[in-house]
Amino acid sequence: MAKALKDMLDFTGKTAIITGSGSGMGVGIANRFSETGANVVFTYFREQSKKTAERCVAEIEAAGRKAMAVQFDVRNPEDSKRLVSEVVEHFGRIDMLVNNAGIYPHHDLLTVGEKEWDEMHDSNLKGAFFCSQAVANQMIAQKSGGSIVNIISINAYRPMINGLVYGASKAGLGMVTTCMAVELGKYGIRVNGVAPGLIDAPGLDENVPGWREAYSERAACGRIGTPTDIADACIFYCSELSSWITGEITMVDGGIMHAKAY
Repeated sequence: MAKALKDMLDFTGKTAIITGSGSGMGVGIANRFSETGANVVFTYFREQSKKTAERCVAEIEAAGRKAMAVQFDVRNPEDSKRLVSEVVEHFGRIDMLVNNAGIYPHHDLLTVGEKEWDEMHDSNLKGAFFCSQAVANQMIAQKSGGSIVNIISINAYRPMINGLVYGASKAGLGMVTTCMAVELGKYGIRVNGVAPGLIDAPGLDENVPGWREAYSERAACGRIGTPTDIADACIFYCSELSSWITGEITMVDGGIMHAKAY
């Protein structure tokens, strides 16, 4: 008999790590996962994000659910091992990982240097791989499978002015996603990707004036995205609703990929 739909979206007793969840979109993803009943791990890097992560944890615990906040440098493979160790010590297991941590600076093609190239790839590509590796080894040891979701970007698949380095790092993460899906399937671990379009965030209109309006005019859905839009796609990939899906990358972009360049 098929499992009830509500039960397939109930993550009670399961643990989800959301990297880069001390600010921006990651906060929305982590909070949304908490609504499923999952034990949620917020990770932050900078001290300025610590207060946000700890505030979210306090609010979740006040609501009777479980969460923790861990400082984490995604660029350091040894820190990924430490993160896994701390989460297992606290919650006993890891069932889901959303690789959201990353950076998004713009670089001019003709002037970008090696330092900027390495920083982008260390944060967006190398970091996601080694975090996935550490979590996958824990999932294999648990012998209960799991789900990994990589946050990619539509800019991995379409060019953007001053976005070559960022796009290259995210395109690489797309290949990591499909290769890991193939290799980890035998352990019951599914790996998928979510490629967001423009997502609303504090300071958006000040940092990139006009983008909200231009994107909304061209997107089929007529608006930019929200962190919840991305979170719900991640939850789908972590749930039993997608139990026969792995190695896929979904554009969550309001239909902009089918419109003219913005």
